[in-house]
Amino acid sequence: MVVDASQEFTDIISGLKKNFFSNLDFNAIEKGLRDAFHELVDRNLLPILQTILDNRDWFLVSLKQLAAKLGMRFCGYRKTNVRIFTGHTLTILSPYFVKAKPKKRRGRKPRRAPNGTGRHLGLELLGFIERTSANLASNVIQMAILCPSFKVAQQVLHEQGIRLDVKTMQRLCKKFGNEAMLNRGMVSFEEPINLNDLTVLICVDGGRLRQRKRKRGCKPASLKRQGYHTDWVEPKLLTIQFLDQYGRLCKDIPPLYDATIENIDGFFELLYQYLKCLDLSSAEKIVFCADGAPGIWKRIPDLMGRLEITKWYEALDYTHAKQNLFEITDLIPRNLCKHKEKITSYWKELLWEGHFDELRESINILFRGKRLKKALNKFDNYFGKNRSRMQYSTFKANDLPIGSGAVESAIRRVINLRIKGAGIFWTREMAEAMLFLRSQFLCGRWSTVLKNIVSRTRQALSEFLPVRTSAYIKTAI
Repeated sequence: MVVDASQEFTDIISGLKKNFFSNLDFNAIEKGLRDAFHELVDRNLLPILQTILDNRDWFLVSLKQLAAKLGMRFCGYRKTNVRIFTGHTLTILSPYFVKAKPKKRRGRKPRRAPNGTGRHLGLELLGFIERTSANLASNVIQMAILCPSFKVAQQVLHEQGIRLDVKTMQRLCKKFGNEAMLNRGMVSFEEPINLNDLTVLICVDGGRLRQRKRKRGCKPASLKRQGYHTDWVEPKLLTIQFLDQYGRLCKDIPPLYDATIENIDGFFELLYQYLKCLDLSSAEKIVFCADGAPGIWKRIPDLMGRLEITKWYEALDYTHAKQNLFEITDLIPRNLCKHKEKITSYWKELLWEGHFDELRESINILFRGKRLKKALNKFDNYFGKNRSRMQYSTFKANDLPIGSGAVESAIRRVINLRIKGAGIFWTREMAEAMLFLRSQFLCGRWSTVLKNIVSRTRQALSEFLPVRTSAYIKTAI
């Protein structure tokens, strides 16, 4: 039963008031009220949680039916600790399930399952993640992905009265991230997005982080640890934004961010998972914007073919185009340096208007010898191959975006400010989870992801739970 502590709480408030008027310490009264409230929450939640877990009529029966589908069996009630949103630990008895033993065969000794393979299915049904309530897990993970390190996040949580070690925080991030990435793409959507009269802008770019790989072979006798390599890898990041008919950002529809350290084919598979959740056929325009990396552009037709889309636009980022143009202007001979500003301005105008034949002819006139060969190689390999993606004046006239500033900003916010840094090395699995978690939070879809992950396990049991469940819970509490 729920503890009736209204009078006790009133007495606590009265005592805090007296102390406040005597020492005028408002911070102390705030902290006292918080601690008193947390204590009352703990005492009320414990009997509610234990009552549900103890029910053997419908709750345990439903769990056993689910366990049978998972190849598991009931192994009795076990004492375990759970953490709730106050940061405190409650000790409860929870139904515990382990992997069902295979049938015995002659001459074969059954293998013992490793520690930690059992599951508290009842707690998972109630929304616990690693025996931590979803509200507390969300708070902890947000701190872990936003603070510059897990250690700093631990200190901030400590100030809130939540005491967790770094390994527990890392385990929560990995567990939550892995669960969410089982339905990557779909988990970021709460309801279908109406794309009528909207432009879908898809931007792609890459960042950098250092991956931690354990060294092979035996550990040297002179060292205490095996050691590891810290090679740089390039995570690839996508952004999907929604623009109105005038090319302005729709602020009422959050964008989509995600990143992966998979290779380019794995990245496009991730992009496909997101785009298939959108009804692209109803969109007014679909625009891809990226730099000049050929590996991106040559895979877009296959991607759109899988999505059964026949019309889209490709725009090479205007800033990247100008940067590559400036690499050619840097080759201008010394005797023409006094005219460099005028030449650069003229070439920028030709680039904007899409007059690439005139631009190439101008390069032929100005350069000689090795400089000419180097300039033409740059022009042919970059501008010549992408001229259809550089019709900027035409794009602008049709209200098409010509810049990938969104993905450049996302690279800085998602990767550079937390995952890339001096002395920060990530295992592959942890890096993938952190990229996903930071992407979902920074694009404004954290609450949607959390809601979908918690409801996923509940939906798995929905066919077993009887109709009278809600009525029983109301009676129990």
